[in-house]
Amino acid sequence: MEYRRLKEYIGHRAQLFEVRESRLSGGRADGTRIVDIFNGGNLSVTIVPDACMDILSVRYKGRCLNYISPSGQAHPAYYNPFGEGWSEVFPAGFLFTCGLSHIGIKDDDWEGMKEHGAIGNRPAEHLNITEYETEDGRPGVLLEGTMRESMLAGRNLSLRRRIRMEYAKDVIEIEDTVKNEGFRAVPHMILYHCNMGWPLLSPESCVKIPNKGIRPRTEFAEKMRDAFSTIPEPFDSLEEMCYYYDTIEDEDGMVTVEMRNPQEGAGIKLRYGKKTLPQFVQWKNFVKGEYIMGLEPGNATIDGKADAENRGALPMIGPQEEISYHLCFSFNDGQEEG
Repeated sequence: MEYRRLKEYIGHRAQLFEVRESRLSGGRADGTRIVDIFNGGNLSVTIVPDACMDILSVRYKGRCLNYISPSGQAHPAYYNPFGEGWSEVFPAGFLFTCGLSHIGIKDDDWEGMKEHGAIGNRPAEHLNITEYETEDGRPGVLLEGTMRESMLAGRNLSLRRRIRMEYAKDVIEIEDTVKNEGFRAVPHMILYHCNMGWPLLSPESCVKIPNKGIRPRTEFAEKMRDAFSTIPEPFDSLEEMCYYYDTIEDEDGMVTVEMRNPQEGAGIKLRYGKKTLPQFVQWKNFVKGEYIMGLEPGNATIDGKADAENRGALPMIGPQEEISYHLCFSFNDGQEEG
């Protein structure tokens, strides 16, 4: 039945499409703003404005498709850039944003000390939630907010994020614009850390990453490349593995990465632009309780800022320059398309 007709049967839009703002209570999550979206189809999504407007969870037909770490969602006040502070508040989640000046392993300077950068623990300013109707009368929602990475005599970068969802459309669209608010060129690194978990991830899952070549990041990853071309059961102990893909874009300049588990009835497609996100990392972590596959487009490798600089591959953003990124996630039952 068309939505216009369905409106005749309801008193409040929340019966069919709901956007709910709230704050978490208790523990380290206490006071954290979240936004839950129920799209009236198969998706329930939790967005965390206090943590870069990242996506903590995506539930498809009631089942969470992503990994959530033992720390869960913590308030950004608990973030500490020193030692293992990043790991202690890393929720994993469906999407965790890394950057804006540094991604990957630690370096010696101040920005490089922040493993995977600090933007993922920055709260949104000027959060705006707009509900609207599409041309065919269906409801939709647009979330907008700005996160900042700035300091005196240092970087002055902003990230403006837009997240869009519509009624009964199992799609999440993200548009990011990073701006150098300062007056000198500075390094700019960004990584979209997408963390897939059970039931999307299991030995029955398959992953499709169109590519012209694959480069293992470590000797162990090289050694285990063929052994883990398929997905194993969880191990008691196993070193993590990362692989760099030289992805293939379509005629529109977009890369489409797929992961599906037909046995569990779950699948996703991630589309993103290769021009601004030329790197792609696949993270494999097959340990009991830490069973994760990361699908991670970015504009640099995760070997740190110093490594990129030494190779002449450190991305820069000029004074007052803006760079935009677009990601689109779509969800399905995991069946191979005929």
